[in-house]
Amino acid sequence: MFQRKEVLSIGVCAVVLALILRLLSAIGIQPLQNGDMLSFLVYLQTGRVVRYPSASAPETPRPTAPNPTNPQTQTPSGLVLTAADAEAVKLNDLVGYGPNIQELLLSQLNWDLTGSQPTVLIIHTHATESYTKEPGQIYEEDSDYRTFNASYNMVSIGEELARVLTAGGISVLHDRTLHDYPSYNGSYDHARQTIRAYLEAFPSICMVIDLHRDALDFEEEPQLTTMATVGTQSSAQLMLVAGTDHNVSYTGWQENLALGVKLTAVLEKMYPGITRPIQLRPQRFNLDMTAGSILVEVGANGDTHTQAVVAVRALGAAILAMAEGVNLE
Repeated sequence: MFQRKEVLSIGVCAVVLALILRLLSAIGIQPLQNGDMLSFLVYLQTGRVVRYPSASAPETPRPTAPNPTNPQTQTPSGLVLTAADAEAVKLNDLVGYGPNIQELLLSQLNWDLTGSQPTVLIIHTHATESYTKEPGQIYEEDSDYRTFNASYNMVSIGEELARVLTAGGISVLHDRTLHDYPSYNGSYDHARQTIRAYLEAFPSICMVIDLHRDALDFEEEPQLTTMATVGTQSSAQLMLVAGTDHNVSYTGWQENLALGVKLTAVLEKMYPGITRPIQLRPQRFNLDMTAGSILVEVGANGDTHTQAVVAVRALGAAILAMAEGVNLE
């Protein structure tokens, strides 16, 4: 009985402490804004270890155009999307809603990725996903096409995307939490807690990018492979996954789908053949948390890590092009 009371007292104190810290943080006491304190605060509230960066990405001058050598194809100036661009956007509708691609493409895009405060959050619901090893690549796999090695799993793909966006003048936060460890089940619930914590700490975030890699049956050969070309480089393909309100409340799914349609059209305009059809699914995949949420499958497990890096650089260049402004006709 004594031990039970002691545990209860400790639990009550932890909750009270978390509430006090949240209040002090909300009123702007600076010592509570650092990464370690935010991580500790989220741990008290949720029990999850979330790795906040120690500081937000530094603001850098916005260039007139992204670096033309990374990827090799130069971003077009004065990006314009027309009704004809809808033809390049393919949709695999697994729900049967039949959305109008052309209307979604030409709808207004209400976002702004500029500013000194973080506007983009990159996360990984399935962070340990990895690719087919290339000659000379030696690293331990936890299971088939999964590794804790952050140089070869989805964390490394997120690092490259963050680098491209930051170089283009966008303030980015990259969360490296392994939401699929120790258990793959519950990954989306864990990621949802992480996203919520970031949105509370950084209300300026208007785009959340969840990076995955696709796969089919690991026991069947050959493994799923995608193929594209960026400039002269071999690249994996990109596929956006869009959620709906089919299974659960999600009032903004069409707005998120519209963003995905525009991004796919821009990618095809810049790098023809780099996208696979958008998948429209019954689940919401945490995409309901912001109007700028996207889930991107960067290649598949049959692709190499090098090909995935080329693809995610193209993704970054397309996002930068959209951030500069999209003219609709």
